[in-house]
Amino acid sequence: MKFYRRSRVMLLMAVLMPAVCAGQNTAAQPDAVAPAISGAAANVINCGTFASRDASLDLVSKLCEFALNYRHQLPDFIARQTTTSHGPRSTVIMTAQVTYHGGLEHYSQLTVNGKLVAPHARVPVDVHLLTNGEFGPLLINLFEVPDAIEFKLSKTVTLSGAPAVVFDFHLPKKKNTFWALRAPTGQVIKPEFRGQLWLEPQTGHLLREELEPVVNEPETWIASAKLSTDYAMTAISDLGAFLLPVRSESRMCMGGWQSNIGCTTNIAVFSDYQKFVATSRILPGTSQP
Repeated sequence: MKFYRRSRVMLLMAVLMPAVCAGQNTAAQPDAVAPAISGAAANVINCGTFASRDASLDLVSKLCEFALNYRHQLPDFIARQTTTSHGPRSTVIMTAQVTYHGGLEHYSQLTVNGKLVAPHARVPVDVHLLTNGEFGPLLINLFEVPDAIEFKLSKTVTLSGAPAVVFDFHLPKKKNTFWALRAPTGQVIKPEFRGQLWLEPQTGHLLREELEPVVNEPETWIASAKLSTDYAMTAISDLGAFLLPVRSESRMCMGGWQSNIGCTTNIAVFSDYQKFVATSRILPGTSQP
């Protein structure tokens, strides 16, 4: 399986139907709906605006500066992603090698319950939910479009034993050009989103990001959805430490016209970060019967 994820437009959640193939480019369909944001957008936004308008948003200004340089600061690397997907009728364990090269995520060596999924093969029916964006778009898209997302200081909490400052954010539907969901019907929608950021008090570094779409279209058969990703300074062998995703949890509940079909919860763990070289491979090859 090989597919690339573009840095500008993100498909947040994809409910995969049996006809979806493992070799699919997940960015292709959202791009057809909303053109990619031009690189000039990053040059238009003034990160200092948040703090100048509201002193309580000083950490948001710091995060903005970091986010707009994030992809340029990250080196090329590989990592292992292990996803446990609990669906209405079954549990599926998926693994993949993530290659981050030239600012793009490349996923290969996908296995489902220990069996290798061949390139261009159909993804098994039991795989109902996939997400992307953990390696950049979830953070970067917050700041690429000036005045698209509204931020508000919420509270100070303790996260994993350390203090964190929580900010609420809101993306109105009319300003959403970059986050999308694909419904079981194949329909791609860009709804209103609400979420929260957990930031380190001293640096403004991202510790956690939660994202929740406001879905009001019953014909999509999506009753609710939520994505939460934890970040930490993580060592990449021979390269140093970088802010990277370590765990992600996504949940989507299906229903429509007052019916409840069930929910799928994915828990993804990112590990074994290593320096990328042309021959890197961290997952064992498994022959498909």
